[in-house]
Amino acid sequence: MRYNRYAMPVHPKVLEKDFENTVDINTINDIYLTLKGKELENISDTLFTEIGNYLRKAWFLINYKEGINLRDREKLAPVFYELNRISKGRQQVNKAYRGVRLSGFDPNALTRTYPNSINDLEVLEHLEGLAYGLRSWSDSKITAVEWATDKATTKDRLLFEIDYPDVVLDSQNLGKFLKNKYFMDYGEVALYIKNPKILNISFNGDYFNVKIKDMG
Repeated sequence: MRYNRYAMPVHPKVLEKDFENTVDINTINDIYLTLKGKELENISDTLFTEIGNYLRKAWFLINYKEGINLRDREKLAPVFYELNRISKGRQQVNKAYRGVRLSGFDPNALTRTYPNSINDLEVLEHLEGLAYGLRSWSDSKITAVEWATDKATTKDRLLFEIDYPDVVLDSQNLGKFLKNKYFMDYGEVALYIKNPKILNISFNGDYFNVKIKDMG
């Protein structure tokens, strides 16, 4: 059975446990206006260092409940687009992956409902919330699987997969511009999934594969 509806954003039960911002989000617009329309030769090393420092605090520390929270994370997208333009990053990749664990409000939803998970609206909403928004993905399946296994937990592991997504920010070439103030992993791409639709759910004995498409 397929469902015909608009996907929801981040699940409200996840937002209930969202952390407070630990960086000044007003800085985002200042950075965007500084970068807008500029070319590489018009941006100083000092400015790149300052931007790198801010984005490391805002983006890299998210997994530690620091930086920009879920409610405000999409505000970084304009800055990411400008950085990708300046650093001549890829605008699209053939395939991208995102390895995650299910949220704590229903940590074993896939185990409980599989193989009928694709027909369970609550499970679909859970998955859509994890895929939605400005998030870290990778063009490396191995890397993405590692992201889903880096913590000891009994939550279901899953690997999102999407074909030909538009890239907001590509980690390639970026480090040399931000003066070693890395806030992205090698092979990481930031995607902005605005309306995820779950196409297929399968299980390989180790983790769940979830194929999605962004309906825009």
